[in-house]
Amino acid sequence: MDIKKLVFTEKKVRFKQDETIFEEDAEGNKMYFIESGRVKIVKKVGDGEATLVNLDVGAFFGEMSIITGNKRVASAIALTDCKLHIMDKETFESNLVCDKAFLWKILETLASRIEEADRQLKQNLQRISRLSETFNITG
Repeated sequence: MDIKKLVFTEKKVRFKQDETIFEEDAEGNKMYFIESGRVKIVKKVGDGEATLVNLDVGAFFGEMSIITGNKRVASAIALTDCKLHIMDKETFESNLVCDKAFLWKILETLASRIEEADRQLKQNLQRISRLSETFNITG
């Protein structure tokens, strides 16, 4: 996917290190492409947070809310100073129609993220099973 071929709603929006790009449970009507810097995606867990993934130059995030229309399922925070390109829903849909490489990259990335979530779920279920056996927990 050649990011230079894509149409963006806004280009080169800057975020400072540790600045929140968007919050979990917020309305999501934009997705982001990293031109420079690093971004971490985090999920609330009790009183803390768990890092789901760190993203580097060339990665994108925030697409799930555009696709589903649902609120953000995680927060995005700048790990370093960042330059991002932003795409709203209308621009996203236009790029999907006009650029098959973009469409393919979105599908490929979503499939990869589902596979990773499945892998992590299996690991967590195995841990729970071992803990249940160790402490003789049933039910």
